[in-house]
Amino acid sequence: MYLLGWALSGILLTGSAHAGAPSGGIQLPKDVRVPAHVSVAIYLPAQTRRWHGHGTFESGRTLEDTVLSAGQIYFSESRMAEPGADAEFGLLLALHPDIKSESGHLVYSLNYAVFAADDQPLLTGTQSVAVEGIDFDRATLRATQQVMSAVIAGMRPDDSKFPPVLNLKARSLGFAANKDKPWANGTGFYFNSSGQVLTAAHVIQDCVRIDVKREDHVQPGKVLARSNVVDVAVVDTGTTSPAFLPFRQGFSFELGEPVTNVGYPLQTILAATPNLTRGNVSARGGLTGSVGQFQFSAPIQPGSSGGPVVSDGGEVLGIAVGTLNALSLAKQGVIPQNVNFALEARYAAKFLEKNNLAFTTAEPNAHGDAHSANQAALAAVVNVQCYE
Repeated sequence: MYLLGWALSGILLTGSAHAGAPSGGIQLPKDVRVPAHVSVAIYLPAQTRRWHGHGTFESGRTLEDTVLSAGQIYFSESRMAEPGADAEFGLLLALHPDIKSESGHLVYSLNYAVFAADDQPLLTGTQSVAVEGIDFDRATLRATQQVMSAVIAGMRPDDSKFPPVLNLKARSLGFAANKDKPWANGTGFYFNSSGQVLTAAHVIQDCVRIDVKREDHVQPGKVLARSNVVDVAVVDTGTTSPAFLPFRQGFSFELGEPVTNVGYPLQTILAATPNLTRGNVSARGGLTGSVGQFQFSAPIQPGSSGGPVVSDGGEVLGIAVGTLNALSLAKQGVIPQNVNFALEARYAAKFLEKNNLAFTTAEPNAHGDAHSANQAALAAVVNVQCYE
């Protein structure tokens, strides 16, 4: 409904007097015509692409739909950037929205970067608009129009400058991610000397770039295997690790057995150092319908997912995968206390065997204590950072 004045190709833009031009938007030079004859892939973070039903988005419409509708007007060919897609393009336009509500207005900032032959952006910037109420559709459209106007005015792109020879079949989308801050944080731990990290699968969901961080040292991570069924994944750091955790031989554990959990919770609030908690195995089962989970009482928070649940002997008994939602249950008159869940180590081991990934087992150490458990876990744990 907003694009009526832009429906014909080859229209000469003359600024705000032109039908459909965004109010207060970028004025294109009079000799610039749209659509620019260049094929463009548009990158939006996966979480952002799923936005719909917010504000005044039309029924069933998504932010992706609105962005594409603008792209089809400004460029001769536009499509969403899909990882691994065997489609050629000339430019990739990465968009990262930042939305705030101020005094009854929606302030919509769209950070952008334009890429071509390599991972270094050719053009970067931010365009912002403010609309009354929470009209996401209108704000998205106006901000996207301003970004695309800025790209065309600043680069004068066409297929002679940027021929459609690039594709994402063998090119990671990591270069398009917002590198200023992680979209999500989780925990992992080395399980062999080859620098491979075990974590929860939901920690790395939709990541186009993964960083594995320990103290001040950051290594890029590559997903080797994952299972959403049991919520486990392996990330390869490409370097060796002298410290790693073995699984307990036989994979047995006892009710009431003391355990240590180490993780990196609430990284936007707490210090970037590992957080250690103590508890015990409190039940052999997890949530109704879950596969291979047990319950433990060592407190965890968002960001603890993927962390090891370690016996006093220093053997991995499980991987932290979730906790009960206290806020939701409080509305039902129930306040859970330290009801947390871990995937049993035996299921993680089966997953590793299926994917031909090496791990070690150790005899149960009957002489272990909290100190040995803490030291073993702290030596092997890492912060897993997900970027979109």
